[in-house]
This record gives sequence, C-alpha cells and structure tokens, in this order.
Amino acid sequence: MKRSTGIVSMIALSSFLLCGATAPTNCHESIGPSTGEVVGVAVAIGAAIVVTVVLVERNNSHHTVKGCVTSGPGGIQVQNESDKKIYILASSPANVKVGDRVKLHGKREKQDKATPGTQEFVVEKLSKDYGPCKVAPAASGD
Repeated sequence: MKRSTGIVSMIALSSFLLCGATAPTNCHESIGPSTGEVVGVAVAIGAAIVVTVVLVERNNSHHTVKGCVTSGPGGIQVQNESDKKIYILASSPANVKVGDRVKLHGKREKQDKATPGTQEFVVEKLSKDYGPCKVAPAASGD
C-alpha cells in the first residue's frame, strides 16, 4: 500500500512540475535551464524511480513462495499461489509442517527436465505461517 502511494505521489509531483514549467511573457532574458531541460530532467527522474521500483519488486517476488505445504512423491512440496507451480522443498526448516499455508523465502533452482512440472526451492527461512490450509469442500456425488 505504501509503495503505490509513493508512486502516485511521484506521478502527481512530476505532473505539477511539468505543467508549471513556463516562463512569464514579459521576460526577455533566460536565466537558468530552459523549459525543455527541466522537462527532460523531470521525465528522467520519474523513469528512474519507476524502473527502480519495478526491479526491486520483481527481485523480491522471485525469492518467495506462498502456498499450502503438502506431501508429494518427491518429498515436502508447496504449490505457489501466484504462478501455480509446484516446488519441492530442498531444505525445509523444522517449523514447516504439512497442511500449513506458509510464505517461504529462499532460492528457486533450475527445473529438472526429467521431472517436468516441478521445481526445487531451497528454503532459507519461513517468512510467515498463516496456519492450516483451507480445505475446499468435496464435490457431492448426487
């Protein structure tokens, strides 16, 4: 929430600077940077901030997995809620239990071509334990 507020504030400030960058009509001499230079600097600063925010967000999201811990053929695994991929936990802390919904911080390993659809995740720490997974109601066979 705070990050989006900062982005909106930066866009509003940039718009304000760009709209108010005109000189008075009775001024014949130019002192300081031209309007084009001011606009160029403002656009460059705005672009640099946006690129930085996107890179930081992308970098952080590649190091976390959030989902329910289950037991699978390769051991303990998590199906990531964001990309629906299944990650086998290569090293899981003792406090990660099957049946819990967790957010894990670590590194994704390269996918093994022998087992398509699964990928290893090396857990560095348990970021958050949300408690037991919600079980979807079973479909009735009427």
